[in-house]
Amino acid sequence: MKRFVHLAIISIGLIFVFTKSENLMAQSSNSDYKHDTVKPFSWPPQLEARVPYEPTVFPSSQQFYLFYELYLTNFSSSPIQLERIEVVDADKKEAGSIATFDARQLQAMMTSLGETVSDSPGKLTIAGGQSAIVFMEVTMDRNMLPPNSIFHRLSTDKETLNCAIIKTKQTNLPLFGAPVKGSEWLAADGPGNDESNHHRRGIIILDGLATDSRRCAIDWKKVKDGASYSGDSRNVNAYYCYGEPVYAVADGRVIGAKDGLPDNIPGHGDAFHPAVPITFETIAGNSIIIELDNSHFAYYLHLQPGSLLVKPGDRVKKGQLLARIGASGDAREPHLHFEVTTSSTFLFGEGVPYIIDRYRLIPAKNGSTDMHIHELPLNRELVDFEDKL
Repeated sequence: MKRFVHLAIISIGLIFVFTKSENLMAQSSNSDYKHDTVKPFSWPPQLEARVPYEPTVFPSSQQFYLFYELYLTNFSSSPIQLERIEVVDADKKEAGSIATFDARQLQAMMTSLGETVSDSPGKLTIAGGQSAIVFMEVTMDRNMLPPNSIFHRLSTDKETLNCAIIKTKQTNLPLFGAPVKGSEWLAADGPGNDESNHHRRGIIILDGLATDSRRCAIDWKKVKDGASYSGDSRNVNAYYCYGEPVYAVADGRVIGAKDGLPDNIPGHGDAFHPAVPITFETIAGNSIIIELDNSHFAYYLHLQPGSLLVKPGDRVKKGQLLARIGASGDAREPHLHFEVTTSSTFLFGEGVPYIIDRYRLIPAKNGSTDMHIHELPLNRELVDFEDKL
């Protein structure tokens, strides 16, 4: 009997111990579960980032340049505050960023498709459902090897997102002669990232796709003492570049030539009244398109009526005289609009960089500059293409 009582007491004790142990385990499990759910689940920033057309590295002076567009879309209903964009070499992640742009810089680089809310100079907000385009300009020292691929680190006020990895094209750039000759040529709205650069910001939608054929275009004008004309600004003949000859930049085949459109009376802003209505067919004015190879096409726009010396099907040689500078089409004043694109159809291609065999830059003050070999002039640079170079 005593033995039975002892066994009963031991059993009750064991039951108590096991029960207490299970309760403690349950409490511990519940505590851990509660601890794990302190931070509520949340998705990463619903910010799409993409680069529709991968950039090509090109040289100018002591730098390598990349010009391209980063498209951002906020797919959430809540605003996303963008604080910084870093460009990182995808093969050298630990080496730090190649370029960094804070919110103040991004405000000047960004075009919104809708309303961009800028809370302050140091904050940039992309509203829910809104898209924006960031016009990227990345510069690198010529002593560095350009990266084969890059990605973008986007920092918001809440977290950081690594995205939009792209290749940087390392192809041999087309090597051209100059489209004009002589000195004091201004590379107006040339490669650059200024907000007022209508070529750089020249994205249009055609057949449902966004393209920028003017990404690296240049409006070549002659200037003296900072002015493009002398005398009556309403007279095309008062402009230093009017009637100047233009030349084939490389061997190729003429695939397009338009002539017969009259010059405009020069005028800017409200003073601009084109000689003929501006349409898709007249916007380029008198023009020449040369197929250089199977992927590059050179465009010469706003030529002088009656000056074209070539027709479709003609083969041209580098340095051959093609026509003369005019003010036809969508030209506020005489100039040569020159661009190289990936399409034989006007405006449908992507604008690509190229390099010119040689030129000098005219300094701000009297003096000489070094020869630039196999480079591309940048926006507002004053260039000397003299034959004696």
